[in-house]
Amino acid sequence: MLADYYDRHAVTFIATTRDVDMSDARGRFLAVVPSRSDGPARILDAGSGSGRDALAFRVLGHVVRAFDASPAMVAATQSHAAVPTRLMQFEDFAWEHSFEGIWACASLLHVAYADLPGVVDRLAAHLVPNGALYLSFKRGTGERVKDGRRFTDMMAESLAALLNRSGVFGEPDIWESRDCRPDRASEVWVNAVVVKR
Repeated sequence: MLADYYDRHAVTFIATTRDVDMSDARGRFLAVVPSRSDGPARILDAGSGSGRDALAFRVLGHVVRAFDASPAMVAATQSHAAVPTRLMQFEDFAWEHSFEGIWACASLLHVAYADLPGVVDRLAAHLVPNGALYLSFKRGTGERVKDGRRFTDMMAESLAALLNRSGVFGEPDIWESRDCRPDRASEVWVNAVVVKR
C-alpha cells in the first residue's frame, strides 16, 4: 500500500525532498492564483509529503491547508509547516470550502489512470472561479509499479487531454523540468498550471 511505503521510508523521503527548490513552479502557480478581497488566498497542498511547499506558501502569507495519505507525511507537514493537515486519499477527497489554489506536486502520479478524471473533477469542484491547479507527473506513458508504489506517467499531450476532459479549465500552461534532486537529474517531470473558468 502506498501509505505504507512513505511511512516506512519517511526519514529518507523527507531528507531527500524537503530542500528541493520548487520556487519556479510555485511562482508560475502563484502568478495565477486569484486574490481575495477579504483576506489571503486559501491554498490546499494536496499530497503534502514533507511539508516543504505548505511551509513556503504559509511564509508568503497564504492560508494553507494540507492532506496526505501517509500518517508519517501528515505528521511531517504539521511539524515542518505548522499547517492543519488531514489524513486523506485523493480518491476520497472532500473539503468544506473552496480554495483559490490547489497544489498537487508529485502526488497525483500515484492515482490510477482510470481514476484520474474523477479525481481532477473533484479537485476542480473545490476551486473558486478563476482558481488555479498545479499538478506534476513523471514523463512517460502508462502505469507501472516501483518499490510497491503505483505510478501513472504522463506526456504533455496526455496531461493536456486529461485537463481538457474536465471541461472547466482554460488552456493549460504545460512545461517540462528536470528533477532537482542530485541523484535524479536524468528524470523529467511534466508540470501543468491550469485555471478554472
